[in-house]
Amino acid sequence: MKFLRCVLILMAGILSSPAQDDSSPAVSASLPDAIPDGTPSPPAPDPVLPNFVVKSTVVREIDVVEPPPMAGLPPVEGTITATVQLVKDPGLPDPPPPPVADVTQTFLSVLPPQDADSDWTRLVFVSATVFDHSRTLLRCHPNGNSGKEITAWSNLDFNHFRGVSNFEVKTADGGVRRYNLIMGIGDEDTYQRTAVLARHKLKYNRPEIPSLPDGQPAYVIQGTAPDAGAVQLVADLHELYRCEGGRMETAWQARIQAEAEQRAYFLAHPPTPKDVTMNFWERDHPVGMDADSIKKGGGN
Repeated sequence: MKFLRCVLILMAGILSSPAQDDSSPAVSASLPDAIPDGTPSPPAPDPVLPNFVVKSTVVREIDVVEPPPMAGLPPVEGTITATVQLVKDPGLPDPPPPPVADVTQTFLSVLPPQDADSDWTRLVFVSATVFDHSRTLLRCHPNGNSGKEITAWSNLDFNHFRGVSNFEVKTADGGVRRYNLIMGIGDEDTYQRTAVLARHKLKYNRPEIPSLPDGQPAYVIQGTAPDAGAVQLVADLHELYRCEGGRMETAWQARIQAEAEQRAYFLAHPPTPKDVTMNFWERDHPVGMDADSIKKGGGN
């Protein structure tokens, strides 16, 4: 059986203020952003097109196969009408040049303010394996260059963390720990896996899950001398669930319901591919170069 590895990159020496106290106990945790609940986003407004002057038109019918609207549904197939029009140059402005990625600035954007004495931010990559929606195995590397691994078992269904991108923890000394989360979560149905392997005369080796109480969030750190920062993270994740678990589970259930309703709608009303219209025009100069530049020989 393959476990999803949990890679937690806790940049303690880079992303945290030197004056912080990681061991300060939490007094509350919260989600600064709303949790997605499956409510569809409002449709984008129709684009405003210029008044094209058509010079010539070619129309063709094309058989197309498009990806399904949702995983597990059949592809979208059909015949569309493709209209290709040569139009007069509408005189649109040149598009802006593509942005140049500044890796340094992108990295620095997640750093805490230099004058922060008690507040800090960590970028965290989390991956978890949820067993039977009742226990979760976390396997983590607490720091990118330490090589130390921390393993923890939780009594939480980490599916409830889906849609959570960041959270913050207020500490007893008045500080704030802020986490930016990139999470990967997978499910393991041990009963189904046992049945499937049994049909092939194979035995499923169930993981040894330590005893954990039901009810309040609880966890067990495995191994000796675990990284203190990683232990703090696990504790803060469970503090978040203690404070916001009701909202997180409700949003997760709402997303499941919304997905089921959307799937049922597509099965009852299979989508069809839409006709397309493409407009082409000739320009008197290449993109990003005006007529004066061409006269000076810049277009060669």
